[in-house]
Amino acid sequence: MRHIVILFLLGSLSFQAKALPQENDTGQKAQSEPLGLDDLLEAALAHDGRLLAAHAGLEVYRAKYNQAWWAWFPRGKIEAVFGGPVGARRLDCPDDENCVRLEHDWRPGSFDFGEASYAVGGKLEAAMPLYTFGKIDEAKRAARAGVRAGKADIRRARQEVALEVRRAWYGGLLAQLSIEVLEDGEKKIKDAEKKLTKMLDALNEDVTDKDLFKLRYYASEIRKMLIQAKQGRNLSLAALRFLTGIETLGQGKQLAESELTAPEIKFLKRSEYLKQAAQHRPEMLMMEAALEASRAKVEIEKAYFYPDFFLAGFVKGSYSPVHDYIENPLLNNGYTNYDAGLTLGFRLGLDIPQKIARLDQAQAELVRLEARVNQAKHAAGLELDKRLGDLQAALDNQKVIKKGRRAAKAWMRSNLMSYGVGISNTKDLLDSLVAYSKSRIEMAKATHDTLLAHDRLEATLGTDLSRSQKP
Repeated sequence: MRHIVILFLLGSLSFQAKALPQENDTGQKAQSEPLGLDDLLEAALAHDGRLLAAHAGLEVYRAKYNQAWWAWFPRGKIEAVFGGPVGARRLDCPDDENCVRLEHDWRPGSFDFGEASYAVGGKLEAAMPLYTFGKIDEAKRAARAGVRAGKADIRRARQEVALEVRRAWYGGLLAQLSIEVLEDGEKKIKDAEKKLTKMLDALNEDVTDKDLFKLRYYASEIRKMLIQAKQGRNLSLAALRFLTGIETLGQGKQLAESELTAPEIKFLKRSEYLKQAAQHRPEMLMMEAALEASRAKVEIEKAYFYPDFFLAGFVKGSYSPVHDYIENPLLNNGYTNYDAGLTLGFRLGLDIPQKIARLDQAQAELVRLEARVNQAKHAAGLELDKRLGDLQAALDNQKVIKKGRRAAKAWMRSNLMSYGVGISNTKDLLDSLVAYSKSRIEMAKATHDTLLAHDRLEATLGTDLSRSQKP
C-alpha cells in the first residue's frame, strides 16, 4: 500500500508543474484559432442587445439635438390648388385702367360658367424666430446634455457586458483547472485501487480492507467535486455563448489556454478614487447630464414669460385663363391675382397662471434631482469603500491560502518520507494529499475572487473593461 500511494503522490506532484495541459504534437487542433478574452469581449460588444439599444438611444438624443439646433429655421407651409370649372370674368374695357365694367360678371355659385375653364393657385407663408430670450439656446443646452447622457449610457452598457464576460471567463478558467486537478487525482486513486485490490487478493499483510475503504471514500469525494467543476465549466461556456452569440463556442470554436493570474494592484488615496469616479464613471456622467438638462428646462420655463420676436411673410397667387388681372380696387379680384407681405412681430402667451405652475414644477424637479445626485455621490463613496474592502479582503484571503498551500505541501512531503520508512499511517498520508489538492483549488479560487473584486472596483471608477488590459 505504501508504494502504491507513493506512486500516486509522485504523479500528483508532477502535475503541479503545469497549470493547464499542453497540446502534444499529434493532438487534434481546433477548427480555428482559439478565442481569448479580447476576442470574447469584442464579440460580446458587437452582439449584445444592451449595446445596440444604447447606441439607438444615443441616436435619439442626437436627433433631439438636431431638432433643437434647427429651431431658428423658418417654419412655414405651402398650399397649392387646382380646380374648375371656372366661368369667364373679363373686363369690358381692358385699355382703361379706371374701367369698372365686366364683360361677363361671373360670380361663384351662379352656375353660369360662360367660357368654362380652370384655375390654379398657391400660397407660401413662413415665420422665422429672431429673438426668444434664450429658449432656443437652452433647448440646445438640454439636448447637448442628452447626447452626453447617451454616450455615457453606451459606456455603462459596455462595462456591464464586459464585467459579465470577464466573470464567465474567470469562472471557466477556475473550473477547467479544478477539473484537471481532480481528474488527475481520480485517475491516480483508481490505479491505486486496482493495485490494492490485487494485493488484497494475494493476501498481502501490508494492506487491509480499511485501506481499500479509505481509497473508495476519497474517490467518491473527488467524484462529487469533479461533477460540480464540470457543471461550472458548462455554465461558463453557456454564459459566454449567450453573451457573444457564438453558438459553437466550446465545440467548433475553442477557448485559448490561459492561467488565472492575480492583477498588479496599486492602491491610491480615497480622494483620488472619488475624483476618478466622478470624472469617468458612466452613472455619474449620466446624472450630471440629467442635472444639466433639468437646469436648462428651468431657464426655458422662465423665458416663456417673455415674448418671442419673429419675422413673418407670405406670397400667394392664382391664375385662370378666363380671368383678367384686375387692378381696380373697386372690383373684386378674380382667380388671376397675386399678393405678398412681410411683417415683424412678437408673440406672447397670456396663460400666466399655467406658466407659473410649469416653472414651479421645473424648479421642484431640479431640486429633487439635485438631492438625488448628492445622495448618489455619497452612495458612490460608500460603494467605493465596499469595493476597496472586498478587494483587500480577497488579497488577504489569497495570502492566507497561499500560506496554507505551502503548509499542505510541506505536510504531504513529510508524510511521503515518513510513510516510506513506516512511521506515518495511510490515513494521514491520504489526508495530506487531499489537503494539498484542495489548497491548490482554493488558491485558484482566491485568485479568481481577487480578479473579480479588482474588476468591480475598476468598474466603479469608470475604467474601460472592454479590453483585457494585458501589458
